[in-house]
Amino acid sequence: MRHRGRWLALLLLGAAGILALAGSRRGASSAPSLEGPSRPLRFEKRLDVEVFQRGNLHTHTSRSDGDSAPLDVVRWYREHGYAFVALTDHNQRVDPAMFQELRRAPDFTVVPGEEVTMTAEGRPVHVNALCTRRTIGGGHFATKGEALRWAIGRVRAQGGVALINHPNFDWALSAGDLLGAARRGGAAGAELLEIWSGHPYVHTRGDATRPSHEALWDTVLTAGGASGWGIAGVAVDDMHQLVPGSSSPPAGPGRGFVEVFAREASSAAICSALARGRLYASTGARLRRLSVAEDALSVWPAAAGAVVEFVGAGGRVLERQRLLTGRATYRLRGGERYVRARITQPDGKRAWTPAYATVE
Repeated sequence: MRHRGRWLALLLLGAAGILALAGSRRGASSAPSLEGPSRPLRFEKRLDVEVFQRGNLHTHTSRSDGDSAPLDVVRWYREHGYAFVALTDHNQRVDPAMFQELRRAPDFTVVPGEEVTMTAEGRPVHVNALCTRRTIGGGHFATKGEALRWAIGRVRAQGGVALINHPNFDWALSAGDLLGAARRGGAAGAELLEIWSGHPYVHTRGDATRPSHEALWDTVLTAGGASGWGIAGVAVDDMHQLVPGSSSPPAGPGRGFVEVFAREASSAAICSALARGRLYASTGARLRRLSVAEDALSVWPAAAGAVVEFVGAGGRVLERQRLLTGRATYRLRGGERYVRARITQPDGKRAWTPAYATVE
């Protein structure tokens, strides 16, 4: 706990420094808070969602380094209650047309995908290309920022959705890398960032001296503002092993997923929701409903006894509510740059909503 407190304190100080250098649009706070001065605010977006489509955005097959054929992988997700899966083999786009037998299943979709696999400065830099039309491929780059900008630019040129994968894999991407790319148009063009991964080797939770993926997400949101460099956090399987015992520890299925805000499981509806960050991330915690009103963010956890934390700039917990049933609501008090919710069930499984920006 002391180590975690140490890097969290460093992260908060770093975020505060970034804000000071950039100059907050809302001025400096007279209180020692990252949230800025108290002014009348409202949420920039409104929504009220009760229908979700569950899917996995990071999946490997025997076409690259997975242990199972694409059709077997697709069948696993379809048979376990998912509405869609993106097959993201390394530098190979998987064409959904190869799954002809699934076209008769209107409640399941294979989303076209590819893991654009690059190296830079001796480190892996990976970006998932989702909803694209053709293979992009990877390469070697002089800097990590250059690699990010190249991949994200190629994805967006095809009208696709870019997902920055596992920043802590081999400790490849720091907050500085993500922020540097954002300032130059890189991460600013990526719609999604992995904040939780089921792969055992990517250090999702960070360590004693390095921040977690979730904390890196807050650093980007805090520096750019949720409406400026807005990027939605996702949870993924990064599935490689479908066959029991084929690897230890395994990177198996069913660990991390997203629930997109869509009424149907069509490719068009899912890709549209991904492009707009209309989703929540989860390791198993489910929501019955999510609502953003003028000055209130509300969530209805499916499990009894959930703890809901409302999080603001710098990862600061603005309010914590423990529920037996029903909903948790946070009302704007003034000065918040953005608010997101983190839901933790009694069994430890979590869900994360997007960060919702505020405007005056």
